[in-house]
Amino acid sequence: MFDMDGTILDSEDFITWTFLEASRIVGVEVDEDAIRRNIGRPLEEFSSLVFGGLGREKHLELMRVRAKLVEENWRRMIRVFDDVPEVLGLLRSKGFRLAVASSSKLERIVEYLGYFNILGLFDTVSGVVDGVRGKPYPDVILRALSTMGVGADEAVYVGDREVDCLAARSAGVVFVLVNRNNYRYDPGVCRPDYALESLRPLPDLLLYINKK
Repeated sequence: MFDMDGTILDSEDFITWTFLEASRIVGVEVDEDAIRRNIGRPLEEFSSLVFGGLGREKHLELMRVRAKLVEENWRRMIRVFDDVPEVLGLLRSKGFRLAVASSSKLERIVEYLGYFNILGLFDTVSGVVDGVRGKPYPDVILRALSTMGVGADEAVYVGDREVDCLAARSAGVVFVLVNRNNYRYDPGVCRPDYALESLRPLPDLLLYINKK
């Protein structure tokens, strides 16, 4: 199972830009580091952590502006990481079942992966819907496992953030960190079982894990 933003899609600079630009437009000060640290959380929780002191009307205005920026720009500013199609194809050829489990809303995951022509490489996608919380809660991972009929002890979750690790721990699955873009991952928050700098070594790592 894979996280989406920062793992499958090179989208974190774009996400950061949308919040910075929306804040600039509506006249709100925001800490860029706080934005980057909290990427990967559900939007409502992210907003509370980053914009917690903002009044309701100003917050709604900011989110409306940000939603417009996202819709107008994501197709040109987000890309698939170069190693993703190759690695996903190789994993499928070796018989692995694949899923995405993300804190994004389910319809957004489907839209993004469909646009980049990789949706069909996954057996299931799991995102935030009514009754399914985003990370660090384990809900999206547990939903993917349930949909595929796979036990936690048969699964691995691949992500790039501490919230991914925390969700994997709560779900009882092995966590593989893919530390792209020199993100300052804090192992004191949650120590990964394995760490990679790209997805290319992942097929061999999974074969090794399967033999253990």
